[in-house]
Amino acid sequence: MSQENVGMVRGLWEPFKGVDATAVDWDDEAIREMTERFWSPEVELRWSRRGPDARVYRGREGVIEAFREWLEPFSEYYAEPLDFIEVGDRVVVPNRQWGIGSTSGIPVEVEVTWVFEIRDNQMARLDEYDTLEEALEAAGLRE
Repeated sequence: MSQENVGMVRGLWEPFKGVDATAVDWDDEAIREMTERFWSPEVELRWSRRGPDARVYRGREGVIEAFREWLEPFSEYYAEPLDFIEVGDRVVVPNRQWGIGSTSGIPVEVEVTWVFEIRDNQMARLDEYDTLEEALEAAGLRE
């Protein structure tokens, strides 16, 4: 089952490969179809506890709101998965993100790790961690 989960998470990332996320229209029909196919109606997203926006977003609309809020201060923003690590019903994805502040013009870059929890062939939860080590430990592994 976990190889299927890795395939599903790869499928979630694929449409955004090389895409400026600030240009994504979250109301687009294709995006809405993707969220209904891959995200549980009760999906939860938790940003890193150390981040300025550390809170829980619930439901498909909540996750879309989280991405909109995150992208708002940027004129460009990109994310690239660095690996896909299967851990039971979870997929750990270290990723590199970079963008340009829309007001300041300052480039930013960060590496974080996302842990996708899959239930019933849909993403049930997404947790962000500051390091791969924290994410692996939360998923039940140690590096």
